[in-house]
Amino acid sequence: MEAGQSDPEALRWNRPGKKLRSLHRSSSACLRYGPIRVLVVVLGWIVACGVGAVLWRAALKFREQEFDLKCENRKEVLKSQVENNLNASFVIVGLLASVPEVSADMWVNFATRTLFLRPTVKRLVYVERVPAANRAAFERKWNTSILYINHSNVTEVRSANDTEYSPVVFETDDKVPKYLFVDAGAYPAYRSAIDAARDTGLFTLSPVTPRRDGTWQMGAYLAYYGPGRDYTSFSSTEARRQACRGYVGIVMNVTDVFHGVLSRFTDVDDMDVVAVFNVNSKLESFDSYNCSAAASSKSCAVPLFDPAGRASEFSKAAVTWEYGTQHFEVRCLPKRNLKLLALRAAIAWPLLMSLVVIFFSIIVYLVLKRMQAIEEEVRLMEKMNEDLNVAKLAAEAADKAKSNFLATVSHEIRTPMNGVIGMTNLLMGTNLTTQQLEYVKVVQASGNTLIALINDVLDLSKIEAGRMELESVAYDIRKEVDGVFLLFDDRAQQNKIELSMLVHDAVPNYIVGDPGRFHQILANVVSNALKFTREGNILVCVRAMRVSQGNKALFTAITIDQNSAVPGDVQPSQVLPDEPFSLVGSDGMKLYEDQDVAPRLSIQPGSESNRSEALDLWRKWEWKNLSGSHCKPPNQFILIVSVEDTGPGIPCHMEPRLFQPFSQADSNSSREHGGTGIGLFISQKLIKLMNGTIRVMSEPGKGSVFEFTLPASFADTAGGSKPQLPMEDKRLKGLHVALVDTDLVHREITASFLRYSGMHVELADDVQSTMEILQRTGGPTLQAVMVDIKGLPSAPAVELARSIRSTPSLKALSVLVLTSNPVSPPGEKELKDAGVSFIISKSLRLSTGSSVLLEAMGLKPQAPVKKKANDNVKLLLGKRLLVVDDNMVNQRVATSMLKRYGAIVSSVNSGIEDKKLDLVLMDIQMSEMDGWQATRHIRNWEVENCDTCCKSNVNWCRHNRLPIVAVTADAMKGTHAECFSSGMDDYITKPLDQKQLQSLLERFIKRDLVNVPPMTDVGS
Repeated sequence: MEAGQSDPEALRWNRPGKKLRSLHRSSSACLRYGPIRVLVVVLGWIVACGVGAVLWRAALKFREQEFDLKCENRKEVLKSQVENNLNASFVIVGLLASVPEVSADMWVNFATRTLFLRPTVKRLVYVERVPAANRAAFERKWNTSILYINHSNVTEVRSANDTEYSPVVFETDDKVPKYLFVDAGAYPAYRSAIDAARDTGLFTLSPVTPRRDGTWQMGAYLAYYGPGRDYTSFSSTEARRQACRGYVGIVMNVTDVFHGVLSRFTDVDDMDVVAVFNVNSKLESFDSYNCSAAASSKSCAVPLFDPAGRASEFSKAAVTWEYGTQHFEVRCLPKRNLKLLALRAAIAWPLLMSLVVIFFSIIVYLVLKRMQAIEEEVRLMEKMNEDLNVAKLAAEAADKAKSNFLATVSHEIRTPMNGVIGMTNLLMGTNLTTQQLEYVKVVQASGNTLIALINDVLDLSKIEAGRMELESVAYDIRKEVDGVFLLFDDRAQQNKIELSMLVHDAVPNYIVGDPGRFHQILANVVSNALKFTREGNILVCVRAMRVSQGNKALFTAITIDQNSAVPGDVQPSQVLPDEPFSLVGSDGMKLYEDQDVAPRLSIQPGSESNRSEALDLWRKWEWKNLSGSHCKPPNQFILIVSVEDTGPGIPCHMEPRLFQPFSQADSNSSREHGGTGIGLFISQKLIKLMNGTIRVMSEPGKGSVFEFTLPASFADTAGGSKPQLPMEDKRLKGLHVALVDTDLVHREITASFLRYSGMHVELADDVQSTMEILQRTGGPTLQAVMVDIKGLPSAPAVELARSIRSTPSLKALSVLVLTSNPVSPPGEKELKDAGVSFIISKSLRLSTGSSVLLEAMGLKPQAPVKKKANDNVKLLLGKRLLVVDDNMVNQRVATSMLKRYGAIVSSVNSGIEDKKLDLVLMDIQMSEMDGWQATRHIRNWEVENCDTCCKSNVNWCRHNRLPIVAVTADAMKGTHAECFSSGMDDYITKPLDQKQLQSLLERFIKRDLVNVPPMTDVGS
């Protein structure tokens, strides 16, 4: 920059500084002069004094107002206490109004019983009003004269020199009554109060008078006009005078009343209270108040309460009140000088403000220093945010790459597996030798195992990514459990393990939830139990628990801390349903009460859950309402599923490893039993996602129990289609059978199955009790006797069969034997010779149980509707189908499967041939053009070549729509949504399964594909 020129930026910052420095120099020069400094100080002192004076006057005014309010409060409290005593005393007027002839005893009794209402009233009297003309009649009635007590305390007859008299008729006192028939109106102080009470109808007070004990008393009077009449019943004073019959009078110790009220305020630090009676100088008894003659023209005050002895001092805070002609005053005297107190407050306020200014100056300095530090911290945080944003973008890219990787891996693995499993399915449909068929089954089982492992890994990835979604549909809980058993029946029979299901009768047939995930959870737990159980039993027990107000507070909602979430946690928005419950506390103890859920039955002999008491509670438990009566299942309840096995058990120190991914309780067990160790981990995550809990109870050598809970809803089918009967054949409904088994729990398992099939079951545990049931009269006729030879050995079973056959009336009765293991030929011959009709192999399944029972009971089962050998061939007869896939193996598998149904099938690598088609099976991931893009081109072509749709703005043609089904090896949820959004009508996953394919083709024939838009003529 050249000389002479200045930097504008420097000028912008330097000019204000120069102005401030010049102002500072000029101010300093002014203050160097002495007179000016003195003037500034004096002016400051004057201003400070003025401000202090204003503050002092304001503080003094405030304290005086506060003092006056306190004094007014004392007066109001004292006044209300006096009025309460008067009102309580004059309650006795009701006695005069309700009883025509009141006697002295009645008066004394009533006054004594109501004494607690007026503790300071010393005497309660009734004074009768006697006009001068009625005096003689009054004296004859009471047989006495009207009396008068003179100044010498001598009782004499009242002189007849007055217009009316007021003799005391009834009196009550803590001492002997001595004022009976004394004329109260003969005393001027009382006469004025009595006349005022008669003329006004209100209670009046007489002046205070001294007592012998040094206290002061006061009389009060209220006129009595007769039953149902008061002063408002008369229009004039003269009318009230003529109607008045008498007066209720009291004598009250005003010193006690004032002391009882005002003594509560004597502990106040800033005030002394004085209560006085202002004497009327016109009273004849003026001299008795010790008021001087010089003060007769002024007011004379009688102190009624003056503990500090300050009655003679003047008080600005004094309040008065009147009762008729009687005047009372409360004076409040400060204990300390109010002016000094106000001055102290005025001085303290500026000092406090100075301290506040200094304090805030320090705060401002510290704030400025802190702001500099914050600026530096903000700069660092902004840099950190930039780094975090870069890391966030990298994490999102990694997550997207992970999803793409999973989709690609799923597709690339499922594609060759589609060839393996598909070809084995086709191979099994050809003529194979027994050994070849066995080999093919091994290959197929291995392929299915690999697919299951892939599905588990995908589920684990979905859960960790927070993308697992649940559905909510109605499903049959018993059929789902039975379906899980069908998966493991062959394996269980090979290991001689009995799989049993026990579902409580109170559990609804249909509940609302996610059947697929329930099936997956239960299959994982049962598979784990089957893996570690060499022999014995596995029991799945299903119960329901009510959600009542009594136990609802015991449940704890599952909450997820967003800030502490780790991979695998479930987001709250994914939770279903809305009301989560937990049945287990942090210490692992049960939180529900026995009456809220049926007890769990156990297959372990000797345990509490295997006894008759638990079985009785199991059978008696039912849904009840608040009144205790039976009701239908509630809309919401808790489903409790327990899987118990007779395996080796799990040591306590190994239980935490059960729900860790890719680990097992015993590291050696993975080599012995196989498995990846993620089944229980996935089950735990799914249960948590569904707002349930899972726990394990185990004891080494006594097996294990895995129990999980799930919130469920009752699926009320009353408004929809009525569910079918549980069993296939209705002829079982209403049959009566006797079930014999010594094992209580196994007997209940079999009985539950029979009851579910619609049969009536009677239970017995030995030969004698069974014969008693069979030979009784008057009961229902039994159609069969079932004997479980696992609980009742062969010898008693043979004895029972022979006893039945030897009884003429029971010869036609069917005797059935239930057995878990195959019976040896000699044993079977012995049972048949004894009269056993049929031997049934357990465990009974819902899908096949009806036909087995009907055959065993001699009834001809309904022949299932068998499909003819050529039914599948005719399913797609004449239909033209196209398979679009760039993989030749997949083309061949799909083409071969579809040709089994009689379809005309062709295949291409990509695109669609220009010819008439009925259905297209299109792969998603193809090299030249993916399936989604190809489908969009087809839908656009349909719209463009339709005379009607091309003229309107529509995305699809409803007049001629070609059904397109996606064949995808990507099992991710988003893939299915993308298929539907691109215009596909349905989808099927690889590897192609024969059952899934047939279900898809049946939907196609019925024109019921998943994503077919409304009003669409599919395949037309």
